[in-house]
Amino acid sequence: MIDMKAVGNKIFYFRNENAMSQNQIAEQLFVSRQAISQWELGNALPSIDNLIELAKIFHTSFEDLLCLNEKVEIDPNDFFSGHSRDFIIRKIIDGSLKIDLVEKFYLFSSSERMIILKAIKEKKMAVNYDKLWPRLAQEEQVYLDSGVNHNGTIRQITIHR
Repeated sequence: MIDMKAVGNKIFYFRNENAMSQNQIAEQLFVSRQAISQWELGNALPSIDNLIELAKIFHTSFEDLLCLNEKVEIDPNDFFSGHSRDFIIRKIIDGSLKIDLVEKFYLFSSSERMIILKAIKEKKMAVNYDKLWPRLAQEEQVYLDSGVNHNGTIRQITIHR
């Protein structure tokens, strides 16, 4: 799983270590300076072709540029700090980041909450329904309640016409 923010930080680091401007990198890759900025901010990733060229420019490996061999450090008290939100959500869903989801649920955006609720509904992650339920918006309750009992078992949905 690639952390876009970590990759952006790595591109920023190597660019500064090589005393290059965003414009200089952009010219070599035939992209805009804004593209370089978006990569460095972790809002986007370079294409594979551009990653290969960046690795050549910075005299580093593709793996190093993508932070593939680095140990991920996540502060459980400020887990979004230094990481892309998507990366953190995936870590929570796959169980590699343990947080008190019920207590921290308010920190997620509406779309992030729906991604988490979908994972709960699909039994990709477990949660205490009784504690989470009162923290959900009505639409979230409706979504989560359609097809799942609070004890986590699937129930038949009857559609009345």
